[in-house]
Amino acid sequence: MKHFFHRVNETLSVFCGWLMLAMIILLVIDVCSRNVGKPIQGMAELSVFVMMIMIYLGMARCEEHKEHVNLEIVKDALPPRMQRAVGLFAYVLALISIGIFFYAVLQDAVASYRSREALAGVVELRLWPVKAVMVVGVAIFWIQALINAIEAIKASRMDFQRDSSNA
Repeated sequence: MKHFFHRVNETLSVFCGWLMLAMIILLVIDVCSRNVGKPIQGMAELSVFVMMIMIYLGMARCEEHKEHVNLEIVKDALPPRMQRAVGLFAYVLALISIGIFFYAVLQDAVASYRSREALAGVVELRLWPVKAVMVVGVAIFWIQALINAIEAIKASRMDFQRDSSNA
C-alpha cells in the first residue's frame, strides 16, 4: 500500500508541475490580453482554480516527505522516548483534523454540485469540479498521514523492543 501511494503521490506531483506551467500560461495570456485592450473573461479565475487543484493534490506528497509545519524545536528538546510519544500523538491529532477537514470539503463539494454553484460573470465557471478534486486531494492526504502514522508506530515498536532487549 505504501508503494502504491508513493507512486500516486509521485504522479500527482508531476501533474501539479504541469498545472503550474498551465497556471503561468493562463496568467501570461490574461496580462497580455489586458495590455492589448482585449481581456479574455475568466482567465484569472481559471488560474485560481488551477492553483487550488495544485495545492490540494500536492498535500499528500508533502506529507509523505514530512515537510508540513512541525514544531521541531520543542520536540527535539525532549528525550527520544518522549519524542516518539509526542510524534504519535501528533499523528492522531492530524488524522482527526484531516478527517474533519475531509468531511467539510466533501459536504461543500456535494452542496456545490447539487446547487450547480458557479462563479457569476460573462463566463460561468462551475465550482463543483474543482471542489471534487479538492475532496480527492484531501482523501489522499489523509491516507498518506495514516501510512506515516503506521510507520511511526512500527518504528516506535522496534525501538521499544530494542530498548527492552538491551535492558
